[in-house]
Amino acid sequence: MLDLFKLPRLYWKRLVLWGFQPFYIRYFKLKAVGLENVPKEGSCLIVANHSHLLDPFFIGALIRRPIFQMASNEFFRKPLVRRFMWAMGAFPRKKGFTDFKSIKHAIHIVREGHPLVIYPEGGRNWDGETLPILRSIAKLVKLLGVPLVTVVSKGNYITYPRWADKRRKSPIVIHYSKPVIFGRKSTDDEIIEHIRKGIYNNDNYTDVKRIRGKNPARGLWRLLWRCPNCRTIDALSESDGRFLRCSECGKRYEVDLRCSMREEGDGKWRAIKEYSDTMFREEEVTPLANERELELAPDEQIYLRSKKVELLHEPVYPNLEKEGDGILYLTDRRLIFENEENGAVTSYPFELIRGRSTERNNIFQVIMEEDIARFIMSEESCYKWEVVYDHIRRRGGYKDEEY
Repeated sequence: MLDLFKLPRLYWKRLVLWGFQPFYIRYFKLKAVGLENVPKEGSCLIVANHSHLLDPFFIGALIRRPIFQMASNEFFRKPLVRRFMWAMGAFPRKKGFTDFKSIKHAIHIVREGHPLVIYPEGGRNWDGETLPILRSIAKLVKLLGVPLVTVVSKGNYITYPRWADKRRKSPIVIHYSKPVIFGRKSTDDEIIEHIRKGIYNNDNYTDVKRIRGKNPARGLWRLLWRCPNCRTIDALSESDGRFLRCSECGKRYEVDLRCSMREEGDGKWRAIKEYSDTMFREEEVTPLANERELELAPDEQIYLRSKKVELLHEPVYPNLEKEGDGILYLTDRRLIFENEENGAVTSYPFELIRGRSTERNNIFQVIMEEDIARFIMSEESCYKWEVVYDHIRRRGGYKDEEY
């Protein structure tokens, strides 16, 4: 089996880089600013914001030398894609907890004199604004002691928001900063702040001159999981491709391709993020009735109940096995899956969960020591589950590993 943590020969990557780079740049309308700041030889660490599914390819396409990238292990599940990603210099990282194997390989790559690209937010954002920087990144920067280049992409979220089903066509501008070296005496706060400033972007306010696409409201219910007007959960749905309509209060919202939205009949457009920032309010996270009479502890309470979801397990990576379809519940102590086919109930106590992650825009998964529970949510906002799950865990004093 292919060893993904063995450095590949770079002739294939060089062929793709030189042969397809002009087409790739033109097709995705990529533009580089400050590309001369990337060292032309020797090792360096490149850190970048992450809003578009293809950000790793965008950054690498503009740098005219082979680079290595740490990527989600989701890209490596299918054999042909796995081999292509490896040949292109990517290696897998397990999301949701600290993956020491991928970190050791990253250090080895830099020690061998190669550029390395990582995404210090730990994942792809949902609303176009850069996420907080993982604290562990500062330790890696000091350990490596090589030039640090911050990269910020603008227009990448507008081109393909995480919640959307299809991408739009619009320019993406990638800014490369001048390299800086941090020594071992540098403080973590100093490094984190430098990275935060260097990669921060809120794409909701990026000035886009031209954008093409269809159905701008499609998939937006994944981000806006409450009606901004009546506050009802899961009440918004797409209407005519460019509207959201609340099934509870009847309010309609018009959406455009620049990720702006307004109430129907109102002339004032607002960034979609201004609506998404109102989705979570702590006082609205209240217990639900135990309608299915699940066996709960005397003081255990339910806070979320899903529509139909599909459960898969990962006994051995990269193989996934279907467990069945059913309903997922979130209590203040655990996740509970009730199989609708045989009535079996599976419990995932918080103390056994190492971390959680969301994949693509419809998969919520939790990571245990020897397994992964993967919930495919075709009718449900996994972003809602991400936000409320994190809140309930923190409130209960549980902590995930930083990854």
